Amino acid sequence: MAKLTRRSLLASGATVTAGALAGCLGSVDPATGSNENGVEASFYVLGDFGRRVGGDALDVGTLVPFGQHGHGWQPSADLQRRVREARAFLYMGEGFQPWADDVVRSLGEDGVDVAIIAARDNVDLIDAAGDGGHDHDHDHDHGDENGTHEGENESGTRDEGGHDHEGEHDHGDENDTHGGDIHEGEHGENGSHREEGDEEADGHDRGGKDPHFWLDPTRAATAVETIRDGFVDLAPDEGATLRENADGFVSELRDLDAEFEEALSGRSKGAVLVAGHNAFQYLGERYGFAVHALTDLSPDDSPTTSDVRRAREIIAADDIEHVLAPVFESDRAAKQLVAETDATEVLPITALAGYREEWEEQDWGYVEVMREINLKSLRTALGA
Repeated sequence: MAKLTRRSLLASGATVTAGALAGCLGSVDPATGSNENGVEASFYVLGDFGRRVGGDALDVGTLVPFGQHGHGWQPSADLQRRVREARAFLYMGEGFQPWADDVVRSLGEDGVDVAIIAARDNVDLIDAAGDGGHDHDHDHDHGDENGTHEGENESGTRDEGGHDHEGEHDHGDENDTHGGDIHEGEHGENGSHREEGDEEADGHDRGGKDPHFWLDPTRAATAVETIRDGFVDLAPDEGATLRENADGFVSELRDLDAEFEEALSGRSKGAVLVAGHNAFQYLGERYGFAVHALTDLSPDDSPTTSDVRRAREIIAADDIEHVLAPVFESDRAAKQLVAETDATEVLPITALAGYREEWEEQDWGYVEVMREINLKSLRTALGA
């Protein structure tokens, strides 16, 4: 199916508002901002999956703008109205994005006739790894036997200060690089921090499960099939087309899985280090390598001096040459680790928590981003 992009819109001479482009596609009326004939998705990945399944049969838009991540972001009143005027609201499921949970609750309480599709319903989630994902045999500083959890520092109580949030700085921004160590409780450049007791601000589950399932293409395929079923219920007359679209996309995801499997099978290293939050365990589980991260599941966790010291030990113990820096998070810690250890290079990796405008201009969707960014960096980091 042909993808609607900024480039193709401009080439066709179409008049489109910046908000319609930033909102990522779908048949949003430029005058009213409504999407009466379509579906609104709460997260970039779901918007991409929905567009692949919906094709020409259903119009799917994504609420979160370019450059923003869908965790702590909050929709404006206009965007919430778009959901109420849509045919369906596609979201991950309860507990992932608190604002999306609020939207679903509000729709139900007000009796608004919008179908709710929870893409994660049939996906098998893995347990969240503690201690920043450092499930490791070496003698690292792990704090107590349960690992260092969110809110703890070396003495057992992490300061409340925040840090550069995912989505607030582009990967590779030179302004993110400063001299000196990263300290416990250090504030990000914008000075923002999570308020004490705000346990939902990070937008992640608190049920002990890792929510980042879409980084495993086989689990992504399960979500696509759930989306397909929801769309068929929404537009039964288009059932044959929707099933055909979903089958084609699932086949691409199976091919992507095979490509990852083949590309990483000859690796010479068994572990990678992510200088950011712990969003990549599904990749490690699926393809058989260890993933170590500076912090736990929340992108709002600050790396402490203990986290950085432990990362240095892992680099030395596992002979890690390439430090992975998540797109949409500051690469400051990654650059610090390369400067202070035998690691030689920072490489990008992405949990696809948001979408960059340049990806759209290159017509990249989920499959292309996974291949062109994550697979390339993993091949290098793992010596495959």
